Amino acid sequence: MSGKTSGVGASQSVGKTASASTHQAVSGTVSLGVGDALSVSSTASFITVVQARIAKLPDVREAKVEALRAQLESDDYHPDGEAVAEGLVRDYTPPRQDS
Repeated sequence: MSGKTSGVGASQSVGKTASASTHQAVSGTVSLGVGDALSVSSTASFITVVQARIAKLPDVREAKVEALRAQLESDDYHPDGEAVAEGLVRDYTPPRQDS
């Protein structure tokens, strides 16, 4: 093999000593060494970005918990499951940047 990579998108060399926290999702082909290549789809890149954002969220959002607690105590909490799901997707999903 010639060691050249082919494919659509950016090419980037990856060193053996790079840590997982320094890697960024790349849509395209990544050169891993002589004759090796790794292709990452835009969907895989999107999932990586979403997982990184989720990992940064606090375990407990105190302000929301207290607001919900007050609604529960006053019997004023009647959630709409579909609205809750839409809100979670809207709040915690970054906008897609399709090229």
